[in-house]
Order: sequence, then C-alpha cells, then structure tokens
Amino acid sequence: MDMAVSGVLRQHLIDPEICIRCNTCEATCPVGAITHDARNYVVDAGKCNLCMACVPPCPTGSIDNWRTVPIARAYSVEEQFGWDALPAELSAQQLADAGVSPAQAGEAEAVAPSPAPQALAEEPAFRAGDWGAAIRPWSAAHPYVNLYGPKCAQPSIAATVVGNVRVTDVGREYDTHHVVLDFGAMPFPVLEGQSIGILPPGVDEDGRAHHPRQYSVASPRNGERPGYNNVSLTIKRVLEDHQGRPVRGVASNYLCDLQVGDTVRVTGPFGASFLMPNHPRSNIVMICTGTGSAPMRAMTEWRRRLRKSGKFEGGKLLLFFGARTPEELPYFGPLQNLPKDFIDINFAFSRIASCT
Repeated sequence: MDMAVSGVLRQHLIDPEICIRCNTCEATCPVGAITHDARNYVVDAGKCNLCMACVPPCPTGSIDNWRTVPIARAYSVEEQFGWDALPAELSAQQLADAGVSPAQAGEAEAVAPSPAPQALAEEPAFRAGDWGAAIRPWSAAHPYVNLYGPKCAQPSIAATVVGNVRVTDVGREYDTHHVVLDFGAMPFPVLEGQSIGILPPGVDEDGRAHHPRQYSVASPRNGERPGYNNVSLTIKRVLEDHQGRPVRGVASNYLCDLQVGDTVRVTGPFGASFLMPNHPRSNIVMICTGTGSAPMRAMTEWRRRLRKSGKFEGGKLLLFFGARTPEELPYFGPLQNLPKDFIDINFAFSRIASCT
C-alpha cells in the first residue's frame, strides 16, 4: 500500500512513551517492517505497506500514530531508536519550506487504509490484521484501559507488595515467582486477560529512565484474594542465556527480588480484546506455555469461584499447557488438584520422553 502522495508520506510511527514493549506488533507484521532494539520498537517506512495487521493487537494504542512528512525527510529507523517521545507534527510552514503545498499535505492525511493489491485477487492472501484480536467476546465485561500512564492525568499508580512466592523449583536457567500487588483505596479495575505495566526504578545504560514492561494479570477480577483491590503476576526471570552466561532482566529481576511492603509503580491496565466471556455456557480453550499461563490462571480461577458459589453452571474449560519439564510449570501442583469435571488439562513437555 502506497502512502506517498506527490512526494509526501503519511508515516506510521510507534509512540515510545506508551509502548510497553510487548512485541505483538513485530510478531504480527507480515512484511517485517517493525523491529526493535534494547529500548524502542520502530517502523521502517521503506517496508511498511499499511496492511494494518499490527494495529488491532496493540494493547495500548501506541502503534496507532502517524506523521505527515516529505518523503525525503521520513524518519529513519536509527532516528526512531533514539526517541523518548514522538516528534511533533510538522507545521504548515515547515512543510511549505520543504516544498509541500497545503493541498499535498491534506491529500496525504486523507489517504485511508485500503486492501493490499493481492487482497483484490480472486483468492485473497492471508492478512493477519483481518484475524487480529480486535473484538472482545460479545458477552465479556467492559474493560477499563489506560487509566494510568505517561499521557494520562496520573502517569502511574503506587502498589504495595503483599506477597512474593516462588512457584517453580529453582532451575539453573530460570526462577519463577507469584507476586501480589495491592492498590489500597486507589481504583485499578482489571479483567481476566488484561495486563499491566511495571516501571522498574533506575536508568538504563544511556542514563534514561526505564520504560514500563508488560505483565499479564494472573488473578481474577475480584482480586487474588476475593474482595480485595489487588492483582497477581507470574514472573519468570532467566538466569542464564543459551551460552551459560549470567542474565539479569531489568524488570523481571526487580520483581522477583521484591519484598513484602515494597512499593511498585504501575501503569495500565491494558487490553480490550483478549477477555474472558461472561456467558455461563461459553466453552473456553486455553493454550499456553510457562508464564503464559497467567491469563489462563485468572480465567480458570474466576470460573472456579463462580462454580463454588453453587449458582453457576459453566461451559467446558480445556487447557493445553506446555513447558520443557513439569518442574518449570508454574502452578503445576494446584492444577493437578482441580476437578476433572471442571477442566480438562493436557500437559506437554518437550524435554521428557512422555507427556502427562
């Protein structure tokens, strides 16, 4: 798709202030236009064809940003890697000084997404954007998003650590924790399937404050402890890379070392589509590996609490849960104790001869 109009480009950009580095945009882009370094996710204007595949999955809206620029002055990947914030829109005078007329600028801004040429063929090519998780289940509760963040009235909210326990055996390469954060009297509503951003303290190697890191919420909507304004997270820190060298992730290491009573800065919540349906008869298939089980734990626990009330007859739950070994699966023990008529669990282990 060509966004160029008479030498003018409506350039697709990612807002580094609200991006939570979840990688959904890069993983979804079918043309390899999105890449990242240790700090920012960026879009290569020379590759982007505006297929819009990256827009629906983005939980924060950071991907949905555009700037009208002369093609000769399009922002390079290298420039974007250095940004802490999006550049301002070029003024009419700046565009005029670059040889862009008001009519050309207006025409560029009016260019709307349209099907890629191959999509007009008799057999349309697969486009990830057509199947992206853009719409929540029809019966899901209405999610609240972006209540706290860099561009909100309140840039972050303080949460107190009320629990931090290890949920797997300690391995040479990993360490997985279940961390519970309490928000006290401050509102922070979340639904199963949503995520939050954690702001690690300190600065990076360039002396700039760390960006938030995204973590899926592992607790149901009424809290890790029912009736409390808290959430739980499943955090895995990698201790060694594939070459056996020590690794210390900025946010995961910070979270796993937290003590009860410590304070954490949180942004979010994020996610308006990957939500649990409320309809009691809905059947849910869950597929995950390792700490990707966090949202599935939230959904399973919410259904379990509803069932325990005796007033809920739910649909079927089917879980496919994978890891290298059983020792690396968080919540492995509790999962084994769930009633068989409540959930059908299928484990898959890649490093052992047979699966349980």
